[in-house]
Amino acid sequence: MSMSALAFLQPTGGSAAVLARSSMEQCARAAGASFESRTGWNVATSYSAQAHLEHERLTRTVAFADSSHLIKLELQAAPEALAALIGVASGKGLVLAPGTAGRTPGIWWCPVTPSRALVLADPEHSAGGRIREAVSEATATAPGLVSVVDLTSGLAALTLAGPGCGELLARFCAIDSRRSVTPVDGFRPGSIARTPGYLLRERDDRLLVLVGWALGEYLWEVVADAAGHLGGGPVGADALKDIADA
Repeated sequence: MSMSALAFLQPTGGSAAVLARSSMEQCARAAGASFESRTGWNVATSYSAQAHLEHERLTRTVAFADSSHLIKLELQAAPEALAALIGVASGKGLVLAPGTAGRTPGIWWCPVTPSRALVLADPEHSAGGRIREAVSEATATAPGLVSVVDLTSGLAALTLAGPGCGELLARFCAIDSRRSVTPVDGFRPGSIARTPGYLLRERDDRLLVLVGWALGEYLWEVVADAAGHLGGGPVGADALKDIADA
């Protein structure tokens, strides 16, 4: 019989009027963000006074967007048990390779070590929105002890996008983001702005960085300063999605 330890920190219970808030919210608000309630989060959707700049930043210079509302689950188990869990939970028999994230619709499966993985899911995607249920169901058949911890409110996430995203990253992070070293789907744990974090290349012109929740405001300030020197700035979740869907 498999055993699992589930510690969901995401505030899904309680009053529907209580919204989860990013540790970067005050920075985004000061920069002119407009917010909407989405999947239980107060999400920065646009910068109305800078709407004409959002597309330019995403297509010509560089942009960054708070993505902390992504679902983030940490899975830990013996290597064989972890591989079995991911194979079942992904619904695709997914097998991960070191340094390379696997992808299923709405979800990234990121190997940290042979016995530890980080799952990142879009809560607005049909499959991403039910990832907790999929993982919980998969633990029932996984061999041995499995630990599943919901880090959605434990990790801050920032998306860097646009043609200058690599140069922006290089200004505050020593992880080598050259495409020959970190190609699309590349996943690298390492130092982000001098603090432990993760880097995922989602596509050629898009990087996702994650750090501890308490350091979200610090990360925003570092990235905003670096982006300003490159002619870039913040964008909302809607502009980011529009470019992704284009």
